[in-house]
Amino acid sequence: MSSNRNEALKIGVVGGGMIAQAMHLPHLEELQDRFAVEALAEPSATVREALCARFGIPGSYGDWQTLLEDRPLDAVLIASPAGTHVEIVLAALDAGLHVFSEKPLAITIADVDRIIAARDRAQRVVQVGYMKRHDPAFRRALEEMPESADELRYVSVVVNDPEWVPYFLPGDIVRGSDIPAEVIDAARRAESEQVEEAVGRGDPEACVAFSEAYLGSLVHHVNVVGGFLERMGEPLPARVVDAAWWNGGRAVGGYCELQNGSRWDNAWIQLLDSREYRESIQLFFDTSIRSLTFPSPWLKMSPTRYVRQDADGYANAVHEYRSFEEAFRLELVHFHDCCVNGVECLTPPEQARVDTELLTQMFLTAERRPARETASPRT
Repeated sequence: MSSNRNEALKIGVVGGGMIAQAMHLPHLEELQDRFAVEALAEPSATVREALCARFGIPGSYGDWQTLLEDRPLDAVLIASPAGTHVEIVLAALDAGLHVFSEKPLAITIADVDRIIAARDRAQRVVQVGYMKRHDPAFRRALEEMPESADELRYVSVVVNDPEWVPYFLPGDIVRGSDIPAEVIDAARRAESEQVEEAVGRGDPEACVAFSEAYLGSLVHHVNVVGGFLERMGEPLPARVVDAAWWNGGRAVGGYCELQNGSRWDNAWIQLLDSREYRESIQLFFDTSIRSLTFPSPWLKMSPTRYVRQDADGYANAVHEYRSFEEAFRLELVHFHDCCVNGVECLTPPEQARVDTELLTQMFLTAERRPARETASPRT
């Protein structure tokens, strides 16, 4: 492929669900100088037809295999269920395509390793959808991190996630009840088998806790902190000392110890009946506090706030940076630059491997906790 910044990549999109409709397809449409969306693979004919009409997509397919076989492409964007990712990524690389995959890249560490090996053989780009790494507020905070974590005393990640109800009205997201039963069963079976391979059990509650909560949600936040720790030379993945998940897997936590003995605590809580998204990442140093506050990912043009507080004699010097740029858009611009101009990928599979190893250890640590007696359900 020639080195031309404005060369439009022919891209196919696999999966027409929430993230594709709300973010990827609108941004790909905005970036027509960089991307030409050639086809959509989506098992619901209702969703597929509506999205192809809305975004002017010429190719419509009920399955990703036919899309890859039938359509000449440069790249593929994968936004399908988590259990399908590894098979599609490997097939796309085998077809010589660049790959942008939503997280989790894969459910098992072994499958991440298979993807890394396939990427190296194919000499193609594989970028993981960690959009927060592209947020200018994160980039500013990263630039200002010290060279070592010697004076880092505590890291806190707390997220309350109401999902989508406050941000979308009925009808904003096209939904279809016409997905073939065998497609749904196959996707669930693949996820269950991969979760069982990763953590030893693949029942529905374990899939919710591990695949959806740890790997699908908390992964974003540990990835951000991982970027800061890597910048400070801290060994990764960090050592997990405690973890727990509860409420049917809709709440998860993990607690790590850093090299100097400091604590890194993570909590992600899904409260579907609340109407407030809160995400706070704070790093406490001897003489400084650095914090990132992210808006809901569904709110466009809402600022991410980076606040740095430093001791200044007897005063507290506070500096605030707000970024309004859309991280989902910036990650696609970066993907194009990686594919066309050979720019080094900011979120390669190696990052996903570190994150997957850490989150797997959190789940397994939670499994080793002694069972508690639970009160009888309220009547």
